[in-house]
Amino acid sequence: MLSRRLFLLGSGGVALSSVLSGCESASDLSIAILEGSLPNQLITNIKQESAKLGIVKLKPESTLEKLYQSLLTQQEKTINNLNNNSPESTLQLSIIGNNQTKIKKQDLTTLGNYWLPFAVENELIDPLDLKILENWSKLSPLFQKLVTRNNQGKLDNQGQIWGAPYRWGCTMIAYREDKLQNLGWQPQDWEDLWKPEIKHRFSLLNQPREVIGLVLKKLGYSYNTKNLKQITNLLPELKTLNQQVKFYDSRNYLQPLILGDTWLAVGWSTDIIPLIERYHNIKAVIPLSGTSLWADIWVKPRNQSSELEKIYNWIDFCWQSKSARQISLFSSGISPVETNFSENNRQIPFMSPEVLAKSEFIEPLESQFFAEYEQIWTQL
Repeated sequence: MLSRRLFLLGSGGVALSSVLSGCESASDLSIAILEGSLPNQLITNIKQESAKLGIVKLKPESTLEKLYQSLLTQQEKTINNLNNNSPESTLQLSIIGNNQTKIKKQDLTTLGNYWLPFAVENELIDPLDLKILENWSKLSPLFQKLVTRNNQGKLDNQGQIWGAPYRWGCTMIAYREDKLQNLGWQPQDWEDLWKPEIKHRFSLLNQPREVIGLVLKKLGYSYNTKNLKQITNLLPELKTLNQQVKFYDSRNYLQPLILGDTWLAVGWSTDIIPLIERYHNIKAVIPLSGTSLWADIWVKPRNQSSELEKIYNWIDFCWQSKSARQISLFSSGISPVETNFSENNRQIPFMSPEVLAKSEFIEPLESQFFAEYEQIWTQL
């Protein structure tokens, strides 16, 4: 179940480790980061905060999978001693638990929101102290709720704070404005994918949760719906959509759109936003009935650091207004301090508060419900 938000991620990053410090042993704060998730403009400002942050060492990784694997290795976890509800059982991960290579322990690391529950449940990370998070109140309640969980990793308003979101985005529809002009309409919502005039003219992500999820949204349900068998019209809608789509792809789905081989593509904002900034005949829209969200989150590896003050200073630095603007303008994502997609970057499609309220983070499912998704997916 390979995915942009669960696995893929990360393009066009810089050699962060060479930007901020010349000697790894001299760093005060060591952070494993998703490559490309922080803009160069923000990185150059880090030295100006040296009084609070010290010397920061950023270690870039190309994928969220590698970041999660690194976290496992730091905690000396293996497949055998993880809890049953873990990514390698539900997402078919290749875990490096038996790799004896020593890895430098990080003070902070990036996780995707989907990985957070597993990291909590398997005791890979420590909770954060809400009293020390100075800029916590700047976050939208949507993101406060995302990282507030109980010890089993479940969403819980009475739980602890297990991470600090610093960037987010969503799934959207990119389309060729010139190709659709003669049709007299532009896509506005998921239901447009069923229109006969675009049959075999669009691509979908090769993702059960994304594709089944958009059909669920069309039908008025949640991305995280369980007991799919009770939704009698789900499979017929999926089969009709399957007859419409030209291909499924989570990696190379935008090149056909550029060439005009497809007219629409469902994809992730971090992939699509750089495209619409470069190609003026390509536009994008966030479906009105709501879409799936993702977030990059700072987490503290369990019992790994004594640099608590600098850790919290780093988190608050990323939540400062100036940092938030730079993330929103230059990282193909948006800061959780700001929830208006188009406020700082006019190339980014508009997401109204009403659409945001209908949108959701995809949560892990219990194994029996995840099996339902896979079973339906194999029937297409």
